[in-house]
Amino acid sequence: MALAKTNALIIQSRRFRETSLLLVYYTLDFGKIDAIAKGVFGTKKLFFHVFPAYVEISLYRKENSLSLVSHCELLDPFPGLHQDLKKLSYSFYVLELVKEAVRESEQNSSLFWLLFKILKVLDEIKDYHQIELVRPAFELKFLKILGYGPFLNNCVICKKKIQKDTSGFRLSAQAGGLLCRRCCRQDPTSLPITYSLNTLMNYLLNLEVFLLPRLKMPFNLRQELLNYLSYFKDYYLPSNQQSLKLVERIKNA
Repeated sequence: MALAKTNALIIQSRRFRETSLLLVYYTLDFGKIDAIAKGVFGTKKLFFHVFPAYVEISLYRKENSLSLVSHCELLDPFPGLHQDLKKLSYSFYVLELVKEAVRESEQNSSLFWLLFKILKVLDEIKDYHQIELVRPAFELKFLKILGYGPFLNNCVICKKKIQKDTSGFRLSAQAGGLLCRRCCRQDPTSLPITYSLNTLMNYLLNLEVFLLPRLKMPFNLRQELLNYLSYFKDYYLPSNQQSLKLVERIKNA
């Protein structure tokens, strides 16, 4: 059993027995791990284990068993998330998706920093309309980091490049990206996609997360983007997250 130190994002925290907490972390060095923080419930230390939060932890790692947290230093509690139900609901959705879709102990620094930046943007964002852009941006980047695509520059089968004056391209979840008019026959469930929507998805995929608050997008285009992403995401990732239902209820309230 070795003592290790790493930066981590708390993605779930719940009571374990009388005084302890069972935590799920996404760590910079070890990926997603479960750990026990003993004797913190009912003490001031409990504040250091509230999620979402960015922390530095020291823990005793065990093979094929729960790790034990020996020390936790709070680096960023994301106060804006805990003071706003809409922001908090979006952060819960992001965290739940990571918890369900990512395997244990698979280190991925790109995913760690994506998750941190998304939570930081949600924490600091002012415009409620901009909050709703965080979801499609995260879904696109998350899917790409996990290796599912979408690949949006050319037909994934014949490699024909998409051009502004060409038509007939479709988005295929099964194929992982675009299909041209000829190749789309291989996936009858694919969706027709316009050049402008494809360009928007590509732009979001490559946009620095901290620039999201500057982006303006009409409601109808944002809704179309979410529909296409739901079709693509649900093919690869767990669906029916409870937190997503909360997001929709708050958005429609």
